[in-house]
Amino acid sequence: MRRDLSWNHAICGIQGTHFIRAITTDPNESYVRLNIGGKSYYVRKELYTEERTLMHDIVESTHEQRLAMVDGCDPSTGEYYLERNSRLADHIVDFFATGSLHRPQNMCIEKFKEELEFWRISHEQMASCCTLPTCSSSDVDVFTDRSLFRLACNPFDFLPGDFLKIHNHQCQQQFSQFFRWFSSLAVFSLKFGKFISGLILGSMPEFQEDPSNASAYHSMHAKTSEKLHKFLPSVTKNEEFPDFVYRPTDSPMFTLVLLEYVCIGWFTFEYVIRLLIYPKRGEFLRKTLNVIDLLTILPFYLELCLPVIGVESHFKEITGAMLVVRILRVLKMARVFKLARYSSSLQTFGQTLKASITELSMLSIFLLTGIIFFSTIMYYLEKDEPHSDFYSIPAACWWCVVTMATVGYGDAKPVTVCE
Repeated sequence: MRRDLSWNHAICGIQGTHFIRAITTDPNESYVRLNIGGKSYYVRKELYTEERTLMHDIVESTHEQRLAMVDGCDPSTGEYYLERNSRLADHIVDFFATGSLHRPQNMCIEKFKEELEFWRISHEQMASCCTLPTCSSSDVDVFTDRSLFRLACNPFDFLPGDFLKIHNHQCQQQFSQFFRWFSSLAVFSLKFGKFISGLILGSMPEFQEDPSNASAYHSMHAKTSEKLHKFLPSVTKNEEFPDFVYRPTDSPMFTLVLLEYVCIGWFTFEYVIRLLIYPKRGEFLRKTLNVIDLLTILPFYLELCLPVIGVESHFKEITGAMLVVRILRVLKMARVFKLARYSSSLQTFGQTLKASITELSMLSIFLLTGIIFFSTIMYYLEKDEPHSDFYSIPAACWWCVVTMATVGYGDAKPVTVCE
């Protein structure tokens, strides 16, 4: 439904945002005059017949009923006074005029939420560019009916009251000490347990099952004039480690593996609990953050299941089997996106990117056009030179990208007089 607000310029004079003609509180008057935060507005009665908000109640009520809703009334002007924030008044009235609710810049989110609650406007009415980083009111309201909650938990109809408390803690995360503790533990498990210990330390030779060859790893990767091939046994080895055979650092020590098991167990527990307390399981599984959560734990269990389906450790020479393992390990990096669940700033950043997708797309097209244009020019200028680094347009694109993004990498450079 489109809501509208009408100004009758034939009836009232306008001075800035204020209306200067006095009216009475005649019940037959087709307009109601409100003074919100020092600004006066004419509101047409017949336009508010569906939206059950405070504005709807004021417009549809009698004079005596309005006096109980407002802060005061001036009989000489017919204005009903509402002592609200004048900066927000225009945005609230604009919502009734256009049907689109926007949040003013440099305004405290909690203050704006308080104003929406006063006018009984749902958070779902927010425009996509100004979405509030919080649980929607529908998510909160759906759990206020305990019978509906029990129905949603079937066949797991146990501890409904405790589940209800957990959900309320989650939806009031900014005010709940419990959820702050809960999210802090999750972030600690994610940052320290997985990334610091599991990924970073697990890739270092000092933290492998056999750390005795750590010095050999560092010696091989040191920048020297002698470039040794890692995997061919026929090349000359470092005389300091004659028996060293290079192997990928993918077998971390037992302590790190155990710590990863604990973190994965925590992530699994968290995901299952949130799944149980949500009434619409299908909707829960389709949400973006929940898909990310599933991707953070699913590769771990799939990797555990590989031996069950026949991919044993002595089959690691099989390219296909190793490719599956490597893909699963790469998917573990999806856990970094779990941080967005516990950071309102990251959620706001994601919503900003979503609202700016058109502008970002235009910027990407502009950069892509420039890259292709200059790469093509450089290719035709340099392609006939012996040992040219610009042997194809894609190769020239690499030079163009690093030149536009930084000051150039130095691995590809023009050699003709046109440089």
